[in-house]
Amino acid sequence: MRKIEKNKFDLTDEDLMRYNKHILLPEIDIQGQNQLLNKHVALIGLGGLGCPIGYYLSSSGIGEITIVDKDEVDITNLQRQILYTNDDLAKRKVDVAYDKMTALNPNITIHKLDTEINLKTKPNIFKDIDLIIDATDNFETRSILNKLTLQTKKPLIMGAAIQMMGQVSVFRNDLDDMPCYNCLYGDLDNESTSCVEQGVLSSLTGIIGSIQATEAIKVLLDIGESLQSKLLVIDMKFSNYKVIKLVKDGNCKVCKGKI
Repeated sequence: MRKIEKNKFDLTDEDLMRYNKHILLPEIDIQGQNQLLNKHVALIGLGGLGCPIGYYLSSSGIGEITIVDKDEVDITNLQRQILYTNDDLAKRKVDVAYDKMTALNPNITIHKLDTEINLKTKPNIFKDIDLIIDATDNFETRSILNKLTLQTKKPLIMGAAIQMMGQVSVFRNDLDDMPCYNCLYGDLDNESTSCVEQGVLSSLTGIIGSIQATEAIKVLLDIGESLQSKLLVIDMKFSNYKVIKLVKDGNCKVCKGKI
């Protein structure tokens, strides 16, 4: 077996080559890359958003990734879900994603959970996780994830894409007195529509997913200015981008742990 030479930050020679372009960035450097290799991120949903997120988490060297999805690949997914091809039809998404992400970066650890997040999901699912990325497509699951991350004190990165509009926000549910997802959308009901009913521009999901992956790296390394307590709204039809500041809802029962 080849002896692996490591530098003072425990990066192998292969790591130094693989992550060279990250290491050249003063915001990341060798120390930041080493930190990424020691982080564990949960990616919930392997659809239009989750596919680019999964690719970029893997290529960026997030050392441990847990992917969660219960669906099979369908032909209607192929318009935007770039992890999959025609050969993957009827296969479990977690299985295909695991294979593709591992092929891209075999030096990281990927866990796969062929399940859904619902009211029966226990908070300990995120016990050893540093950050959760919500790449789901419905209000009910997002609300459940928000509650679980509040209970476990984990940061949550939310993304959404429908028709030609998208949103990204970072909810610091690991910190006190910060607005949560339900502070923003607490008045919506479980029947809120998704891209399944209204359609979505294929490239938009790539844009939103890439931003979510970027925000994850920024939060994990505490670099730059993240979308913490902000909502980025993108209208691709008119090339319009705006950032809305979010405030904590004093009447939010989810924040207060009442529901």
